[in-house]
Amino acid sequence: MFNQVKALTESAVRQQDLLLNTPIDLSRGEDSRLYGVDGSIDSLTLVSIIVDVEEKLRSQLGVDVRLADTTDLPESATPFATLGTLIAYIMDRLSAAQAQAQAV
Repeated sequence: MFNQVKALTESAVRQQDLLLNTPIDLSRGEDSRLYGVDGSIDSLTLVSIIVDVEEKLRSQLGVDVRLADTTDLPESATPFATLGTLIAYIMDRLSAAQAQAQAV
């Protein structure tokens, strides 16, 4: 599942390139900076990526996950800093959703 999540996340990021003056640089792979210090996207682009990933998770994997809800994270943590932290955050949310579904 990790490879599917990585591919759909990269696809969501790449789709934003059409709307930006400068494409998002993913040349550093999972270490590529996205949002925050030294990040290459603004908050509007981040929201667009999050919404797109949520839609792709729903349509391709059949899982409804809320990625914008970061209330249970430490204040200093941002899952959107790099491509890798975003993918790890999505995987954590997927695991939590699957555990919750099994508990019901």
